[in-house]
Amino acid sequence: MNTKPVRSVAVDDILRNILEETGPTTAESGSNVLNLLDLPPLQRTIIIHLTRKGPANAEELAQALKLEPAEVEQALDILAQQGHLRLSANGQAQPALGRTRRRNLPARLWPALLAANRLYSIQEIATLRTALPILQFARAKLSEFADHGPGHVLRVKSFAVQLSYIMGLTPMEQHLLRAGAMFHDVGNIIDRTDHHITSQETVHKLTQAGELPFSTAEANLVGLLCRWHRREYDPARCDMLDNNTIRTGLLASILRVADAMDIDQRRSDYTERFAWVLRFFYPDELPYWTSLEEILGVRLHCTTQVNLQILTKGPIVDNIQIAMLRGDLAGTPLPWTVQEVAVPPEPLPIAINGQEPAPTSPQARPALLVFPFDPHSLVMAALSRKHLQAAGYAVELLCYPDTLEAPSWLWQEMLAEVEPTNYSQIIVLNDRPTPAIDTARLTVIERWRNIGLNVSLLNRHEANWSQLPDLLRLGVEVILGGDWAYFWGEPTDQTALMWGRVAAFCTRDPGQATTEIIAAEHAIIKGLLKRVYDATTESADDLIGWAALAEPIMSRIEANDYRYFIDQAANFVADYATITHLGQVVGRVLRQTQSPGRLPQAYYWALEQTIESQGRMPTRGICFNVPYAVATWSDGEAVELLAINHWRDEAAIPIRLLYPTDLGPAPEGNENAIRVRLTAEQAERVVDALVTACNQ
Repeated sequence: MNTKPVRSVAVDDILRNILEETGPTTAESGSNVLNLLDLPPLQRTIIIHLTRKGPANAEELAQALKLEPAEVEQALDILAQQGHLRLSANGQAQPALGRTRRRNLPARLWPALLAANRLYSIQEIATLRTALPILQFARAKLSEFADHGPGHVLRVKSFAVQLSYIMGLTPMEQHLLRAGAMFHDVGNIIDRTDHHITSQETVHKLTQAGELPFSTAEANLVGLLCRWHRREYDPARCDMLDNNTIRTGLLASILRVADAMDIDQRRSDYTERFAWVLRFFYPDELPYWTSLEEILGVRLHCTTQVNLQILTKGPIVDNIQIAMLRGDLAGTPLPWTVQEVAVPPEPLPIAINGQEPAPTSPQARPALLVFPFDPHSLVMAALSRKHLQAAGYAVELLCYPDTLEAPSWLWQEMLAEVEPTNYSQIIVLNDRPTPAIDTARLTVIERWRNIGLNVSLLNRHEANWSQLPDLLRLGVEVILGGDWAYFWGEPTDQTALMWGRVAAFCTRDPGQATTEIIAAEHAIIKGLLKRVYDATTESADDLIGWAALAEPIMSRIEANDYRYFIDQAANFVADYATITHLGQVVGRVLRQTQSPGRLPQAYYWALEQTIESQGRMPTRGICFNVPYAVATWSDGEAVELLAINHWRDEAAIPIRLLYPTDLGPAPEGNENAIRVRLTAEQAERVVDALVTACNQ
């Protein structure tokens, strides 16, 4: 018999991660689930392993836990007799944790869309539609420069929008700033040196020609922002527009910084063959390219202080891009700071069952990590837990189903009843926006902060950012950035950024559209999605069940077990990305009149796969023969609409910009994927107009 003691220090913490943290909860059958904490170490270890990894027999457990089969068999028999697990006829053991008190746990999963929700006004849609073709032409003309095309502009706009919420800009100021961000670089189509002046002139000319939805006064201010995104400007200037004070100098300051923040490796998106040409003909420009390639990402880390956090490939010196960002920030009155975070190289993968290093300074109370069950949030939760544990925290999980009703349930019931003194830190990831609960949300957080609890909100949905000024005044920690960035803490190594990319690819973040995806990443993405969707079909009934579904996925991510996800990828297309009833091709649109697949959460992938099956055009760049897909299906008396353009198509106008807002309610989603619920009458009008717009 193996006499090696079963490690129990971290076992209780792991078990608590999968128990509902709401006081005593009684199982409907078997023993009270909290009694599992009192089990002998070997039995606890077996229950935890089965909960995290799924059913197994005695031989498999003995091998995984490095124990003797006989002692495992004896422990299984005892656990089965006590009602803690079930043994099947073929010897497979499965934990029987019972059902905890439901607390009206929302049951119907959010359908169809992983994309973060972005807000667009009718004016902004018209502005971006006008700017995109100019930017595409300018990108082609400035081929020896880093990306100054649509990808760059969308990332600058994203940073500018996030900073505008932090600064509490008015809706009118936000509108002007967004427009300035979209047009600030169009002048590159004529000349690089004076492109800011040309951008200003272009705004005036297009407004006069009726191509932009601005009044003369609006065009003057948008044009001025374009001019002031570089060179001399007046940071204190204010103007009046429709009896509203516009802090024009502040808007220009934000735009200058947002423009300077787009400095990571995505802007160096050329192939090695093209890079050779650059090295041969433009050797003096190489430091600009290499300085981009040294930067893994930039995100906003905020409390009462705004911190521009730059994650680099290990320690670097004399980086041109970082120096320019520091200079641009110093040239504004904004009291923000720049922090360089040197991220160590990728470590060797660790074994799933390997012993984790003990934290150097353990915290007295655990951290509570709250997140919905979706691919992006699972990755961010795994990274956050890994970083929290490295900082000395024991981590408890509160994983819940991603449903329409979940935000109300989360803030008005679940978190409202959490005893904050039990924790040293609460981190809430990616709760979906619901304006009706904004007051309740802020009330709960204020109560937490009043007793000194550290609170972190990491949320990629724009509609939740409107509370940022209030949250930051309370000292809440907030992380903002691209979809890759929403994890707690500083990365322990560069694998965190790889997983962040995977999460952003799962949401089809437009900011990643020009990023090269290698074959292994494709496989990992498909494997992750398949594993999540497989788990989703199991449809847990309670918080223990959802945490038990999340745990094995998170553990594989934390262990950098790429092979596990690659091995899962083979059947993803067949299981979740194949349209069950092929629709009709209408010009450049795949028109689908039935639900696209068997699992609503995977409908997007079925549409994207069908677009790809129609082939690509023999032109420069990525252009699909059929770049759009529009699917509708009945849901009771309503009609659900999911419409996408392929997120990497370089010529197709983003589907969000084509949606007829005057004919139906505003959809949710980002530039490349939208979802909306319509009446049957609305659906007929909206679909006809949308298909027509896609084919113009």
